[in-house]
Amino acid sequence: MKILAAFDSFKESMTAYAAGEAVQRAYNNVHICPLADGGEGTMEVMNRYLHGDIHEIEVAGPLFKTVHAKLAIMDDLAIIESAQACGLDYLTEEEKNGTEATSYGVGEMMKYAYDHGVKRFLLTLGGSACNDGGIGLLSGMGYGFFDQFDQRIPMNARGLETLDHIKKTRLDLSSIEVEGACDVTNPLCGKEGATYVFGPQKKVKDLEKTDQAMKHYAKIMSELVDKDDSCVPGAGAAGGMGYAIVTGLNGKLVTGFDAVSRTVHLEEAIQEADIIFTGEGKMDHQTLYGKTPIGVLRLAQKYNKPVVAFCGKCEDKETLLEAGFEDVRCINHTDEPLSVLLEKGPQYLEEEVRRYLEEKNV
Repeated sequence: MKILAAFDSFKESMTAYAAGEAVQRAYNNVHICPLADGGEGTMEVMNRYLHGDIHEIEVAGPLFKTVHAKLAIMDDLAIIESAQACGLDYLTEEEKNGTEATSYGVGEMMKYAYDHGVKRFLLTLGGSACNDGGIGLLSGMGYGFFDQFDQRIPMNARGLETLDHIKKTRLDLSSIEVEGACDVTNPLCGKEGATYVFGPQKKVKDLEKTDQAMKHYAKIMSELVDKDDSCVPGAGAAGGMGYAIVTGLNGKLVTGFDAVSRTVHLEEAIQEADIIFTGEGKMDHQTLYGKTPIGVLRLAQKYNKPVVAFCGKCEDKETLLEAGFEDVRCINHTDEPLSVLLEKGPQYLEEEVRRYLEEKNV
């Protein structure tokens, strides 16, 4: 029997590849295909297959303090993980401030790649701390955002409140292709938009005021480019960076899982396997909305291949089974502190895989 280990990472416990290695220790015929869904770690997963050069540069962090960000460049393609520049993980709970946070560092990463001859860009949009509509990103690529006195506005959500006019970049955007990888379908504005849905976790101070400013920004931008993309599914991703990619960079949005699975040839690996093991740190009903395990399941169902999921914490198991998983297995069976469970994750995954295989007499 050939097992395909197609895991996402178990956050704070093990990488997607380490999860595959745990399965490999439990059984000798395992193909490891690490995955991600567009959030943190996506660049690393994809570059494992593409063998690009990792560039580490200094850029503006979410609150403008300099951070060291990594991007992968291979030939004319760059993979840029937005969280490397403006990730929530850079901030403590007390420091989170979606009104002041910026995506400017992402624009700096993109401009760096552009200056190195890159023509194709994949930007992963998960885990951002900002809610600036992507004006930071676009500023990094040469756009200008000004108030009524022709002064540059702050590159954050607060700046949107005083926006009066926008000046296009002088860069030749017709020569590049940009994809934004995200796993949400929210529009830019409104009750289902970036501010109201994701603003609270980013600690945006005034949701109504910020959303109105976002609508104002979208109106000015639509007049500049002669199209309105504010309702495109995913425009609200990463605090509006999805919108900036579609409108300001003439790009398109794809699901993070699709972008990764295409790169790592997941579908071909599924066809060659007898059974697929997948999973991530926590699985519940939200897993069914674009997360890696459900993406794996949908592809496997095309070829009638069974899929078993393993996770650190499981809720809504019956819902997951109804979706088509052959089994959903929690790897933790002790009442140890969370820190210990995270540390022992690889060990407990290996043990649970062995337990499953023994039950199946494999």
